[in-house]
Parts: sequence; structure tokens; C-alpha cells
Amino acid sequence: MKKLILAAVVGAFFVSTASAHQATYFMPQVPNPDNMVIDGNDDDWGWIDPAFGITPDLMFEILGNPFPPPKDDWDVVLFVAWSTQPDNALYYFARVTDDSLGLFVENPQEYWKDDSLEIIIDADHSSENFNETEQTSGQQYGVRIKPAAGQPDTWIFNVPQESILWSTRDPFMIFSWTVDPADAEPLSQPAGTTVSYTYEARQQIYTFHDKNGPDGSTEHIFAADQVIGLTFQFDETENPEVGREMQPGTTPVDGAFQDNSNGSDFITVPTDGATGGGDRPDQTAVESQSWGRIKSQMAR
Repeated sequence: MKKLILAAVVGAFFVSTASAHQATYFMPQVPNPDNMVIDGNDDDWGWIDPAFGITPDLMFEILGNPFPPPKDDWDVVLFVAWSTQPDNALYYFARVTDDSLGLFVENPQEYWKDDSLEIIIDADHSSENFNETEQTSGQQYGVRIKPAAGQPDTWIFNVPQESILWSTRDPFMIFSWTVDPADAEPLSQPAGTTVSYTYEARQQIYTFHDKNGPDGSTEHIFAADQVIGLTFQFDETENPEVGREMQPGTTPVDGAFQDNSNGSDFITVPTDGATGGGDRPDQTAVESQSWGRIKSQMAR
């Protein structure tokens, strides 16, 4: 069954909706993008209602493993947000708690074999096979902490051309991570302890992504009440011989990596008094209207 998922003040609601893909979540508007510092820490996310956090009980595991696992084995909280112009960006922050750090491969095209995060974006909700179009209509980004020596922090999977990576670079995408303890290494976690690591990003997204650069691309313009094709999948591994052992995320089926009809949707929700950066008021962002919009979406 397709699901519409909202982490509201009183918890999570699940209702069917004919317009959704595999699952639908809500993401609030960043109140002031000028206050967001992409450093891998969550101290600039204090504004968000914790009920918007996406936790394992609101996720799916597509490899068929028992899920969710015990929290001392693997746990996560994911926050997703957006901003209006002039900032006009997608924001996300995730904190993963793991009993073992799985970082083994050196090829960024194979980051998905390690502990990593895949972000699949279909900004215009076209739901076509974007691997067949060199990811012009949708992109699958991969991020990992502690990248191999000489490798970038971000990568667009499945398309080997170096030129297509322009949208993973500053200022189009700013990404940072942390790990605690800072000296954590694969296969060295003491029994009974955990390691915590974070991903934080600000990212421009595109309705048309030209592999040659921004001049030929069409940037998506965020506004309230949009349905964005957006899927997050966490890759989890502990043993390099076994490979990826679990893939929790926002969709219950495989295949979003090439077609987001197999993925999830996020609905943009305005925030009371928000700006688009530069302390510019956004008169359309009214909180009382926001919850009315959410209730309306749930009723569909």
C-alpha cells in the first residue's frame, strides 16, 4: 500500500494516497537560510519540530532483513527541509548510530557497498529512467564519511563522466560530515560501544541537469505545496566480505536508483515568518496555513 507519512506533533500518521509514489513525507521550510552552517553539526537545526524527524519506525528496509534493528545495532534520525529564493535549496541532516563502522571501498562509484547515504532526486516528478538520459531528469548522489584518499566527498552514481560531477561541488552542493569518536576506524569498534556519524548538506536541485554544467541546466525553484521526487537510502555494512547487509530508507521497493516511481515523495510545507535568505520576509509562509495544507494532503 502506498503511504503518506507525516511526523506531526502527536506522532506519525499513515494514510493511502493515489497521487504518491511509494511513500510521501513532509519537509518544512528553513526559517532563515543565513543561519544554516553546513558543518555536519545539528546546532543550526534547533528550529525544526522534532516530529518531522524520520526515524527507523518511519522507514523501510528493501533487502528483506528484520527491521528496525535494535537501536544499539543501528539507528538514525533524518531531517529534510527547503528554502525559497534567493537561497532556493534542499537541506538535509542525518545522524547515524552504528555498532560498527563499515568503510572499505576506495572507488566512489561503489560507495553504496559501504556505510553511506544515497540521495535520489527527481525534482519535476517526471518518474522516468534517468540512467538512460545521463541523469538529466533525475540524479542519484552518494555521500560517505571519510572518503578514500584523493576522492571527493560526493559523487553521482552510475554515470562515470567526470564532467557530470559539477553539481556536487560548492556552491551547487555543500556537504560536510562528522564522526564520533573522531578516530573511529572500520573493524575496530570495541564490543558493546557505538560510533555516531552525521551527514549535512545544502544542495541546489534541477528539473534539467546538463552534464556539462549549470549554463545548460534548469534549476528547480522551490515553493510551498510542491511534490518533490526525493528518496533517501542508507547503506549499512559491517564486513567487507559480505558487503551491504541492510538498506533502510524512505521507499519500500528497490529501483529508485534509476526511476523515482520506485521512490518516495516529499511535500514542501511553509514555515511561519520564514525568509529566503538575506532576512527577506516571505509573506506566503504562514504556519496556521501550513498545518491546514498538511491536513488537506492527508485527506486526499
